[in-house]
Amino acid sequence: MRHLSIDILRTAAIFMMVVVHFVENLSATYETQASGGHPLNPWWLPAGLAAPLFTLLTGVSYAIWLGVQQRRGVADAAISRRTVRRGLFLLGLGVTFNVLVWLPEDTFNWDVLTLIGTAMLMLAMVRHVPLPVPVGIGLAAMFVAPVLRSIADYPAYWQNYHFDYDFTLSDVTLGFLAVGYFPVCPWLLYPLVGFVVGRTVFRDPTSSAATHTVGSRTLLMLGGLLLSAAAVASLLSLLQTTVTSESWRPPGWTMFPPSPSYLLGTLAAGFLLLGSLHALVDMPTPPAASSRPRVVLPPRITAYFNRISRHSLSIYLLHHVVHIWPLWVYGVATAGEPTAHWQSFMPAWAAAILALAFYAVCGPLFAWLDERGFPTAESVMRWVCDEG
Repeated sequence: MRHLSIDILRTAAIFMMVVVHFVENLSATYETQASGGHPLNPWWLPAGLAAPLFTLLTGVSYAIWLGVQQRRGVADAAISRRTVRRGLFLLGLGVTFNVLVWLPEDTFNWDVLTLIGTAMLMLAMVRHVPLPVPVGIGLAAMFVAPVLRSIADYPAYWQNYHFDYDFTLSDVTLGFLAVGYFPVCPWLLYPLVGFVVGRTVFRDPTSSAATHTVGSRTLLMLGGLLLSAAAVASLLSLLQTTVTSESWRPPGWTMFPPSPSYLLGTLAAGFLLLGSLHALVDMPTPPAASSRPRVVLPPRITAYFNRISRHSLSIYLLHHVVHIWPLWVYGVATAGEPTAHWQSFMPAWAAAILALAFYAVCGPLFAWLDERGFPTAESVMRWVCDEG
């Protein structure tokens, strides 16, 4: 079953990804001052929240999917097979995506798809254990990450503001564990915590409005506590350094590497957003006359959020192809090097307009694909992983 709160948040997450990636990949160093400086990070760019929200919702959605399979009487062994297949499918898709989009030299940059694939394999192992266990594993990944980064010499891999590694077993392994774009330490925190949220807040599809209220209040309370913890982490970071952030971000707020204040703050944002929307727009199933959601969206708007959410994987893949492949082709044609114009092709405002245009096309495009039954990344994954 679908929950409108999750569809809305996943739609928002994929929107932020599209805008951020267009601007960063096409404009990050456009007209950079000769004196150097950090790549473009304008105040209006929604950087930093999309990936945490997307991976948190991955865990929530898996918990809901798991509940549906169990209520349908699907054998436990079949559920395990489907989960493992999905994990391996996403891992393979992530590596293939890196080769085809980011070129072979970035095969093992450990992007968000490989993280989600790894998370699915982890969830296959922890779905039977008591819920405190996956939370403990996620927290352990969070706390061990700085230690691993220190041992690995994290700055040596990020001297040019992107992950740069050698094709050696040690570099590939360290990238997967701690120094890549989305290493398992600490990024497994989000899907594991999301799984626990899904098993507790979204566990019963026939729950009453009162149960929805309790779940929402729990998420809001936990979000408030995490936000307070993030504020404390930021204050501690401020006390340890005399360097202040050049933007509106709190002290110590970094995504690469993920700082404690960033991890706690983005997790808090996910809880607060999910708790608020769950209270406002979700409806118990089957709905009762007395349990209407507080906010009822028009059916066409609801259908739009549902469509974008269902096809978020396809949109993630497609939006890279439509702006990265032309960039590589233009680089080869004008300079003999695919990456010659990477991050310097156009002004940020122009890249943002292209991102908005692409996103505007996604709704009617995937409605058209659905109407004609054309395959998408999601339908292929279901066919490969869920049959048998």
